[in-house]
Amino acid sequence: MLHCRKDTVGVIQLSLSSIGLFLASVILLTVVFAVVFSNDWHRTAELESLASDFSNLLSDVDTLFFESEHSFHLPEKSYVYRVFLSTEYIALSTQGSWDTSLFKTKRLLITIWPRLPTQNWTTGADLHSYLNVTYGHKGVIDDPISSENFTRVLEELTGTVPYFALQPFEILIRKPIILEKVIVYYEPGMNHDFLLLYQKI
Repeated sequence: MLHCRKDTVGVIQLSLSSIGLFLASVILLTVVFAVVFSNDWHRTAELESLASDFSNLLSDVDTLFFESEHSFHLPEKSYVYRVFLSTEYIALSTQGSWDTSLFKTKRLLITIWPRLPTQNWTTGADLHSYLNVTYGHKGVIDDPISSENFTRVLEELTGTVPYFALQPFEILIRKPIILEKVIVYYEPGMNHDFLLLYQKI
C-alpha cells in the first residue's frame, strides 16, 4: 500500500514550474511560427501586388489609341524572386521558410506577344520592317498589308502561345521590361493592335 506524503509543497512547486515551462515553450513556439508565417504571407502578398501592377499597366497601354512604348521596372526586394511570362499569364516565385516555394500566378487581361532577341524581329519598328521585307508593305496606315498577309501574322502570334506556355519567358529582374503597342493596318481599311513585350540585352 502506497503511503501519502504529508509534504505536498514540493509536488506543487514541481507542477507550477512544469506549467510555467510549458507555457513559456508554447509562447516561444507561437512567436516563432507567427514570424515565419507572417514573413511568407508578406512575400506572397508582395508578389500578388506586383502581378496586379503589371497586369494593370498592360490594360493602360492597351487602351491608348496610338503606337507607344513604355518601360516597367521590377522593384528590388530583400529576397530573390523570379518572374516568368507567357502570352496570357504572369508567374512569380520566391523561396519561403524552411525551403518551401512561394508561387503566385495571375491571368493577364490583355494578350501579350513576348519577343526574344534571338527572333527575326523584336520591336515595333522591326515588325513594320519585317512586314515590308516579307509582304512588300509596312502595315502602316499609308501602306497596309493584305488581309491574307495579316492572317499569317495572326497565325504567327497564335503559334507562340503553346511555345511560351511550355517555355515561359524569364524576365531579367535588373533590366526594364519594354511594353510596346503596335498597330498593324490591313485592307480593307482595318487595323489590329499588338502588345509586344521584350527586354533589351
